[in-house]
Amino acid sequence: MLLTKKNKLLRLLIIYVSISLLLLIFRTGQIVEIGRALFLYLLAPSPRIVSKLLNETGRIGESVSRLVSAHEENKLLRERLNFLLQEREKLQETISENKRLKRILNYQEEAPYELVSARVIGWTPSLLPFALLIDRGINQGIEKDAPVVAWQEVGNLQDTGMAVVGRISEPSPDMSKVLLITDSNSELAAMVQRSREKGVIAGTGDRLLLLKYLSPTADLEIGDLIVTSGMGRIFPAGLAIGSVEEVLAGVGGLEKRAKVVPRLNINQLEDVQIIKRQYLGRPVE
Repeated sequence: MLLTKKNKLLRLLIIYVSISLLLLIFRTGQIVEIGRALFLYLLAPSPRIVSKLLNETGRIGESVSRLVSAHEENKLLRERLNFLLQEREKLQETISENKRLKRILNYQEEAPYELVSARVIGWTPSLLPFALLIDRGINQGIEKDAPVVAWQEVGNLQDTGMAVVGRISEPSPDMSKVLLITDSNSELAAMVQRSREKGVIAGTGDRLLLLKYLSPTADLEIGDLIVTSGMGRIFPAGLAIGSVEEVLAGVGGLEKRAKVVPRLNINQLEDVQIIKRQYLGRPVE
């Protein structure tokens, strides 16, 4: 008889604890009190046992409630932390962008030619992206063959500045196509900045450029900076193109050649500058 009563009491306790925990989760305190009263009624013959059980279940309920509250608080704190980290990254990106734009603006004010800023809005459909699309065109005064450059940041501040991207190949009213210097159809007059040796930079359709038509005795070394020479009537002189990676012997020993790494990473471009086809009142040379 005693065992049966204990089993009945244990079952009732399990049912009550389960209901209490469920109701605690859903924050329905009033219903918990109703359940507690019902439990008291069912076990009325043993008030001392009831009182002890209720004290124990009360402590369990409080512990569970604190645990649930702590879990929710931790979740809110994690969400807040993630939000603050994202805001910090946005702020750092904005500060970096503002510094870069300020340097470009200073360059524009000092440059002896007029620059028009443009955003890169896409690449021409191709297996290899040799041309890009920008959001400036004829309506903004952009002409065919206008030089396109971009600001590049390097560790050595002395080398930071504008570098060659390509030239306008197909201007339209409010958009233009840019032929990149890496395209196999691209050529521009160039020279070795250190020795002033002159040649031609040609695109190869690959990541590297080819410097050709140098004299067989040209003074050329690995690491030399190649810049525009200003002799092609398109690009002004002195714009960075890239650095010599490998010196090659020309065909039949009649010329010296070199593989050149472009100064810019074309695939990372987001905005460019177009040099208008007027250079202090005369055509760009």
